Amino acid sequence: MDSLTLRKTTREDMPSIFAIEQASFVSPWNVHTFLTALHNRRSCNITARCNGEIVGYCFSLGMKNMVHLLNLAVHPDFRRQGIARRLLGEIFSFARSHGKSYVFLEVRKSNESAKRLYASVGFTHVSTWQRYYSDSGEDASIMVKRLERTDG
Repeated sequence: MDSLTLRKTTREDMPSIFAIEQASFVSPWNVHTFLTALHNRRSCNITARCNGEIVGYCFSLGMKNMVHLLNLAVHPDFRRQGIARRLLGEIFSFARSHGKSYVFLEVRKSNESAKRLYASVGFTHVSTWQRYYSDSGEDASIMVKRLERTDG
């Protein structure tokens, strides 16, 4: 991946993020939801850029001893190039640096490609929340990754 950079998300990133969101999800977050997550002092929100263009993002929230991965997406033209893995790596680093032991997420039961990605970086399925998604009544697969402590 040429010149991929990751940085903290800013309000100026929102139009590009919102466009990727709309292209990625059946029931996308609205702008208000993104702004609420962006301004939460416990959040870690990362934007990926390739040659200056926003190509992906990840929003997460620090909780008591874990991080909740709220939203992750990569522009359809940039998928399967390792961008999501890099974003997840940043979230794992954030979690470790804040003394968190776990990262967890919900993913649509039908989203096999996302579940494969999460499994490949150490998430395991721990539960199914039935009829979690209000738009379709689809179940959510709850996945958790236990973080290993690293030196430094």
